[in-house]
Amino acid sequence: MPNTQAHTLLEQAYQQILEAYALMGYDTQRDDNFRETAQRAAKAAQELVRPIAEIHAEIDDLVSKTFPARYDHMVISKHNICFGLCPHHLLPVVYRVSLAYIPRERVVGISKLSRLIRLMARRPVLQEDLTHELAELLFKRLDSLGSAAYIEGLHMCMAARGVEAHEARLVTSAMRGIFIDQLPSRQEFLDLVTAAPLQLL
Repeated sequence: MPNTQAHTLLEQAYQQILEAYALMGYDTQRDDNFRETAQRAAKAAQELVRPIAEIHAEIDDLVSKTFPARYDHMVISKHNICFGLCPHHLLPVVYRVSLAYIPRERVVGISKLSRLIRLMARRPVLQEDLTHELAELLFKRLDSLGSAAYIEGLHMCMAARGVEAHEARLVTSAMRGIFIDQLPSRQEFLDLVTAAPLQLL
């Protein structure tokens, strides 16, 4: 449910942005393309960032629904595409996220990892912190033997402004448990998630 007060503040902020663009010579008052832009932009901003209380509640729900595991090898969800927001410039980030864990006694449903990734990304958070938090969550909340996260990020703050390095990707990884202690497990994970995505028909 949208936060009405947050929407109002965002709409006011975007209205001021339009006024600033008008000072730069753009006819934001009479050009019909800018009609209701502040309202649309405010709605989009709320879609990019979820309320933190909702995120915590959904995470609790996701990790509480587990199944008994007779499987003690690596579980990987790789190449999940999702969107986030850079806290430095409030510009979008396109992520490709791969996660793995080695269960001890419980596993989560196969769709839960993708949902967890998309949920955790819907915050104004540094990619480095997102990577750390995903690995930590799978390790501690699932009581797994080990967890790993690998993220590639296309940051609009770097691609669309500044150095305009649209070809560059920021790569971060985090390991816990077995993935730190056992080099073969870590290398297997990195080999699998850095391989080219499978092309499906």
